[in-house]
Amino acid sequence: MENDFRKSEKTKKLSKRELEVFGLLLQGMSNSQIASTLGIARKTVEEHLTSIYIKLVVKSRAEAILWELNN
Repeated sequence: MENDFRKSEKTKKLSKRELEVFGLLLQGMSNSQIASTLGIARKTVEEHLTSIYIKLVVKSRAEAILWELNN
């Protein structure tokens, strides 16, 4: 899956799956929609999001979206 967002130093630290989850988050999908799209459990999506937030140094979905808009 290709993502449109730019590769910054922080997004380069994300795994392939984390990039997929982040791309779907940026498309406005809910955790359940992301899970369904990727064929994984909602809990797994939540774990990926936690890891993404740590790597991007943000605390929420909204901050992650703002981070992408500003980077």
